[in-house]
Amino acid sequence: MTSDVVVMFLAFVGGFALRFSTGLFQGPSEFLRAEHFSTLVLFVPVWIIVHGLNGLYVPRVMGTVFDQASGLLKAISLASLLILALGFYTQTNYFMEKRLVHLFGWTIALSLNVPLRLFLLRRLYQSQFGGHKKLNRILIVGAGVEGTRFLQRVRSSEALNYDVVGFVDDDPAKHGNEIDGVRVLGPVDDLPSLSEEAQADQVFVAIPSLGQEGTLAMMSRCMKAQLPVRLVSDILHLIASDTQVETIDGVPTYDVRTEGGSDLARFSKRAFDLAVSSALLLAFFPLFLFIAALIKIFSPGPVLFKQVRAGLNGREFTMMKFRTMRLETDDSIHREYATRLITGEKLDFADEAKDKEEVFKMTKDPRVTPVGTILRRTSLDELPQLLNVWLGDMSVVGPRPPIFYELNHYKEWHRKRLRAKPGLTGLWQVSGRSTVPFDEMVLLDLYYIDHWSLKTDLEILFRTIPVVLSGEGAY
Repeated sequence: MTSDVVVMFLAFVGGFALRFSTGLFQGPSEFLRAEHFSTLVLFVPVWIIVHGLNGLYVPRVMGTVFDQASGLLKAISLASLLILALGFYTQTNYFMEKRLVHLFGWTIALSLNVPLRLFLLRRLYQSQFGGHKKLNRILIVGAGVEGTRFLQRVRSSEALNYDVVGFVDDDPAKHGNEIDGVRVLGPVDDLPSLSEEAQADQVFVAIPSLGQEGTLAMMSRCMKAQLPVRLVSDILHLIASDTQVETIDGVPTYDVRTEGGSDLARFSKRAFDLAVSSALLLAFFPLFLFIAALIKIFSPGPVLFKQVRAGLNGREFTMMKFRTMRLETDDSIHREYATRLITGEKLDFADEAKDKEEVFKMTKDPRVTPVGTILRRTSLDELPQLLNVWLGDMSVVGPRPPIFYELNHYKEWHRKRLRAKPGLTGLWQVSGRSTVPFDEMVLLDLYYIDHWSLKTDLEILFRTIPVVLSGEGAY
């Protein structure tokens, strides 16, 4: 962080000098004055915040040069644009009339910061961890091709401070054998005790065949042993690429954390929910009235459909939607659909002749009214849930709230998605919505719960807009 502030200061002074002290441009010469340096009060927090949001202050595994250079280019460019926009917004003469200073400053910042971080800090990292600090002892779960390849890449990297102390694998034939000089210690079920015996500091999982349930179960065991866990896998390929993803020689690894939300985090999320729900309720109020009138005209009965759902930690709450079905409809169709969805059976209710296809949504529900079909297709039937968000029963972003009879078919690891307030939208909605299989949907929900941030909420919220407009996966 200190080096970034120094670079920003040098870029500011250098950009000003190039513009006004070289004689290359028209206009009178100008010297730096106290009021110019006062603008650094605005520069410093913007610069640091943007770099922080791009993960440049998080201790990371050293990735490829391209990865690091791309992150720096993105952070420096965004910070420069925000500072310039701030000048226009505040109508500060310095920003308005001296935009070339920004261009030169941006160039100088890139010229200094990229080599500084890529080479000088990389060498410092090597000297600190490689020569004078204890190596991190790691276990690799998976003694197959992927695990062996990961071992070779760890060994070939000069910047990593890892010492691979063992493999963990479920194949009994491999137990006790050595792979490239590293012993296979035992099965995955014994991971907590094996890690203690090996005095491991961290676990890298490289078993693509574990599947969602096995991977999550293994994570849970590792977390009980209080070990940091990283996935060397593309199992989370549906997640945005900039959410806690680090690379080792081009291999993506995903951080697995169980961060209990702090009071500040809960407060900030609640403040975000109140701000968004209040703004949208005001903006959509005329639309609320229009939809209510349509429902009343074409289908006698109440405007709102209210249903008891499972909220945070399984607590009951009444969820509201615009009514899209006829009155006194039988819920047996949905019960059967929910059972098939959760257990992974075939789900095509629209056309039983297509029994070889898996459909993860009821594409033709006879209970839905014509107006209801439009509301569902456009997701407008969900708008009243903004009231649930405003009341505190739901959040803008989070897992979708299940009906209580759906919980009867949940596996034990499925119930972990109840650890967060249910939301209007979430990771699985922007990753295919109804076309995402249930196990993958839960996996995405759990990843969101363990990696929540306001930045993530904003990204998911903005990614929801094109998904809703396109009607992708909605019925």
